[in-house]
Amino acid sequence: MKLLYLYSDSDFTPWRENINAATIASLIQATPDNVQTFVTHFVGFTAEFADFLRQFDLIFNVCYGYGVADQVEVVRWLDWHGIKHTASSYSTQLLAMDKALLPDMCMQVGVNTPRILLPNELFEFSSTTTFIAKHRYGSLHRNMLFFKKDNIPSQQLNSLESYIIQPYIEGREFTVAVIPDKNGLNPECLPPLEIIPNDGRAIYVAGQNYGPTYKDFQPQLDEHLYDMMTEGVLELHKLLEIKGMSRTDIRIANDEVYILDINTMPNLDPQRSYLPALANHHRIQLRELIERTIKSALIWYERQLVQQPD
Repeated sequence: MKLLYLYSDSDFTPWRENINAATIASLIQATPDNVQTFVTHFVGFTAEFADFLRQFDLIFNVCYGYGVADQVEVVRWLDWHGIKHTASSYSTQLLAMDKALLPDMCMQVGVNTPRILLPNELFEFSSTTTFIAKHRYGSLHRNMLFFKKDNIPSQQLNSLESYIIQPYIEGREFTVAVIPDKNGLNPECLPPLEIIPNDGRAIYVAGQNYGPTYKDFQPQLDEHLYDMMTEGVLELHKLLEIKGMSRTDIRIANDEVYILDINTMPNLDPQRSYLPALANHHRIQLRELIERTIKSALIWYERQLVQQPD
């Protein structure tokens, strides 16, 4: 088969450093030998480029944006032009990127997520409660604000186009990856990875922009919490009809599991990204991860074809 790696150095995504020529070289090197491999930058939303992409059996989509367009807009264009690719569909990514929809989705599968608050509801909480304001759409980790009700950053909030406010959940943070099984038929959940602040601070998030953290690939978890996390994440993955891989950020506080964010298109840099590191720790090397992703995408399109009305 002919496989094309599609990527771009997007100015939109804050994680653009996690997809570059070195990343692509690692992916190509790890691609199964029976796959004929090609690579291209995303060069524009044109009919000519769509025709070029259709020459390939499958596009391995690691394009997280193009110029000011985000990954969802890229996927929308690919889907519109009937181009087969490994990333989740436009409708799936559109749902996952809107954090205002997360409470309803979590309720459907029986898991928690932090409550979304109106500004006047902040005063229902104690003066010691920390709140977090973050973009409603897109990356969880962009330009977040932390504050208490006696110090609301009104001017900064007014400058944001669209945001949500939630109580900050103090507790342990985890990320949980879902990948295709060996046959590409069904999703399977990898054991959680814990993200720990290196200085024991209470306010922290994954990613170095908010202070250093480190990874614990074998965190201490009782069986009940482990099952709540992995089963809840897997059900969300299925509810959203995610194609291939996903990675979900979680907090645990007072023995309750809270879903923070669902990433339907996790970064795949083998040196810097969570999902490949998690897979590798559990003896799933990058080559196998790529092979599973290819199988899963092809099966996904076969199923879509079967489901189409005559």
